[in-house]
Amino acid sequence: MSHPRRFGAALLAAVLVAAFVFVASGGAARPRLPQAADGKRVEVVGTGVPTPTAFAFTGSTVFVGSVEAQSATQAPGGLFAVAGGTATKVPNTPPLIFGLAWRAGTLYVSTGWTIEALSGWNGTAFSSAQTIYANEGEGFPGLNGIGFGPEGRLYAALALDDTYDHSKDPFPLSQAVISMTATGQDVQVVTEGVRQPFQMDFPKGSKYPYVTVLGQDTAKAPRDQIVIARPGRNYGFPTCVWFNSQKQQCKGFDEPQIFLPPHTSPMGIGSIGKTLYVALYNGTGNGPEVAEMSERGRSHPFLTGFTGPIVALGVHAGSVYVGELNGRIYRVAAR
Repeated sequence: MSHPRRFGAALLAAVLVAAFVFVASGGAARPRLPQAADGKRVEVVGTGVPTPTAFAFTGSTVFVGSVEAQSATQAPGGLFAVAGGTATKVPNTPPLIFGLAWRAGTLYVSTGWTIEALSGWNGTAFSSAQTIYANEGEGFPGLNGIGFGPEGRLYAALALDDTYDHSKDPFPLSQAVISMTATGQDVQVVTEGVRQPFQMDFPKGSKYPYVTVLGQDTAKAPRDQIVIARPGRNYGFPTCVWFNSQKQQCKGFDEPQIFLPPHTSPMGIGSIGKTLYVALYNGTGNGPEVAEMSERGRSHPFLTGFTGPIVALGVHAGSVYVGELNGRIYRVAAR
């Protein structure tokens, strides 16, 4: 089975759905609902979103980013607005979306190679779009998730160039988390030494993002991680890949905030207060799941029993939203 951790942002879409074509092309007529650990009701709030990757929220509007389904249906990706049990494609939006962030009336969209700022939302469409950041230079690995810090800077996770899965990527913006102004200026490397940072969230009181990081996909795989992208931190990749038995190799590097078992594959992340909710693409042994975690990593299942893998996760108004590769968007109250 192909796996997303071995590829950069530009290839993630094809890899995700190539392994689960039956999902994008219809799969079971009525896929089962996942189950909440405490028995809370799980709702389907939208369907037909090919390969959901990220969420953003404003008021009662739920935006979902997606990428094109590589199946017989070739369902178009892009930006969807979810309401009343349906997901509607927002016109004139990028076909590949890896990260979303809403701030001050503007939706910021990571397309992999650019960050677009969409404004003038009228309930069905945006009236204007502006590219605030673009980097199509040779060697640039692309962008994954994005998020705004409390100081107003926009943070972005850099994708993986698979050529450098076991070595240092020589491109200056790589294997790192960066930040910039809301207009795409003053780009700075915040944290280095992270192989494949994917999505991020700012728990209550945190100045810096908690970032999901995918470890190498090898037979003897290192632990997956959640790191805090503080300025000046270096988590050691590729010198240090955080095997259980190789602490000496990692001496002198910063230690991740949370370690997860190998191949767990943390993807989307959100929080309520200081409690984290993390989409685990592979899960911890019983299939894909959403885990509820403390800031130090104490964890238990929150949502299990998915039909296929999960990538997108967001939190809004006390509920957790999850996007499954069958195109369905779920919501369950967390409190």
